[in-house]
Amino acid sequence: MKGKVMERFKETRLVVCLLLFLTLCVDLGFEFGQNKDSEFTFLLPAGATECFFQTATKTGSIEVEYQVIAGSGLDVGFTMISPSGYRLVSDFRKSDGIHTVDPTEEGDYRICFDNSFSRVSEKMVYVEVIVDGPEEEAEDEEDWAALAEPEDSLEYKLEDIRDTMDAVHKNLERSRQLQTTLRAFEARDRYLLEDNLWRVSFWSSVSLLVMVSVALTQVYTVRRLFRDTHRSRT
Repeated sequence: MKGKVMERFKETRLVVCLLLFLTLCVDLGFEFGQNKDSEFTFLLPAGATECFFQTATKTGSIEVEYQVIAGSGLDVGFTMISPSGYRLVSDFRKSDGIHTVDPTEEGDYRICFDNSFSRVSEKMVYVEVIVDGPEEEAEDEEDWAALAEPEDSLEYKLEDIRDTMDAVHKNLERSRQLQTTLRAFEARDRYLLEDNLWRVSFWSSVSLLVMVSVALTQVYTVRRLFRDTHRSRT
């Protein structure tokens, strides 16, 4: 009789653990699904200025990273303006940059890229915006605490599982961001190599054409020097 009770108790504990784990997965999946991060590449025309808007919450953080991938000089102007109208960041003719605002105020932040100093060359710019919300509120912690059973009745702590999954998610997200940044650097380096190859090929062709022209001119001149223009009469 005692063995059956213990067996039923173990089965009950297993069911409770599975239910808590499923609840945790659903909640984390919903939380991770609300990803406000964005990344894009756009073409900035010559002599133009482009602005983008990013909505932020109060007491959060926003990080903006940009890189000029292609274009003459690989430089661009960058400005970041707060919702209240204050200029937070101002870069002039830089190829890349990373800027963080922490804490943020609620509203739309204006992110502008300036290419007005270049009247001929357009620029291709890669931008990544990372937005983090405010820290978890106390009621969220209470909700998690309400889901948890006493520690001595569960083999694993719900909070430990949640912390581990949060850490794994943050590490994966950071790895993705680093890989995207490396791809942007690779694209910029590839553009420089292709541009240098075109220049080397062009000027090599010009030099070869000049050398051939000079050689033909020299041959023609020498032949004219030895050409006898007077005919002998008998």
